[in-house]
Amino acid sequence: MNQMATAAGIFCSAVVLLCLCLTGCASRSVEPLGSGYEEVTYTRNSISEPSAHQIALQYRDANGKQTMVWPSLYGVKEVIKGDVAIFVGNIADEPPLADEPRGTMPRLFAVRGAGPPLDITKEVLWHWSQKPEKNFGETLEAATASVIDERGDVLEFNFAIWPNTRATIPLSWNQISDIMREVKEKGVVKKDRVLGTSYIQEEFKP
Repeated sequence: MNQMATAAGIFCSAVVLLCLCLTGCASRSVEPLGSGYEEVTYTRNSISEPSAHQIALQYRDANGKQTMVWPSLYGVKEVIKGDVAIFVGNIADEPPLADEPRGTMPRLFAVRGAGPPLDITKEVLWHWSQKPEKNFGETLEAATASVIDERGDVLEFNFAIWPNTRATIPLSWNQISDIMREVKEKGVVKKDRVLGTSYIQEEFKP
């Protein structure tokens, strides 16, 4: 499963992205999402290769200060409500794959303002795994976030479960707030070894 997720990984690390911008080899466009959040698209142009894109999520406060929330989004549309953003970002495979040590996989995050981002993947999948004949450990290993739909006060998190199952997990914003609070209180700060970005993840034990 990790190898499947890796195929949709990033085309460069945050360090490479910075180098591209400094050397003028990449263009940059910004799309405001609301509540201070912005989606930033970096396009790398090359004469010998097709253009490549990397999409990041950043936050701009009332004073105009910009904070990079996550430098590599997976391609799932973000959902913004108030000062909270829900998004899917790429993180490094842990442990790294022998044939692709810089490979990545998608994870579900929630963030409030400038952060830090909270990894809520396990907590959301746990709700689905409580159904009869579901195994949390197997679900976690085989699940890839695909779509986030907002339906009133409920978010529907859609996951592809390898090899041929799909899961739709509806959670209210109150439930999401509870998850965020728990991860922030009980989680530990981690730093992605590929992107260099810090985030909080709970050592979740269902």
